[in-house]
Amino acid sequence: MKVSVITPTWNRHDLVCTRAIASVQAQTYRDVEHIVISDGPDPVLRALLADYPVTYLECRHHDGHPMNFGSAARNRGLMAITGDLVAYLDDDNEWRPDHLELLVKALDDSGADFAYSAMLTHPQGTVIGLGPPRYGGIDTSMLMHRASLATRWPRPEQIKDDQHAPDWWVVLQWLCAGATWTSVPKVTVDYRFAGS
Repeated sequence: MKVSVITPTWNRHDLVCTRAIASVQAQTYRDVEHIVISDGPDPVLRALLADYPVTYLECRHHDGHPMNFGSAARNRGLMAITGDLVAYLDDDNEWRPDHLELLVKALDDSGADFAYSAMLTHPQGTVIGLGPPRYGGIDTSMLMHRASLATRWPRPEQIKDDQHAPDWWVVLQWLCAGATWTSVPKVTVDYRFAGS
């Protein structure tokens, strides 16, 4: 099964290349398309990525809302996917080499609609994602879902009750619609807070 990887970015040229793109290229699972979407026009990034094995897209205008968190870029990426499965990797995070392989196997074995693995936060050293889906226990870069699962990342006004959790907002919509899930109880994602 082909996996479409969506990476939103904005003005973090070094990080998207050295972390996100590099960790997708290091995956043991090879049937992958990587779509990098800038949240607005970025001719510098467009030129930089010309020789990288990614599909580069841009949103027409930069959504400067402080609570956007890449939603507009992710939605733009979802319109371009050709894979059977969809995974997300934020530009400043990294996947360990077996991330995609383990999640594809989990979905294949279980028949579930979406899956997630565990994640280690840096520099805190906290592990999240062990246990059932819950607020504070899900991050975008941990998720993989079937392309057929209806997904639209929220606009800021849709998550005004909890402005810092668009990933949980999406998972909650899936769960409320009856989507099934599975998880991989292994750390496969490294989440890096600013400066780490």
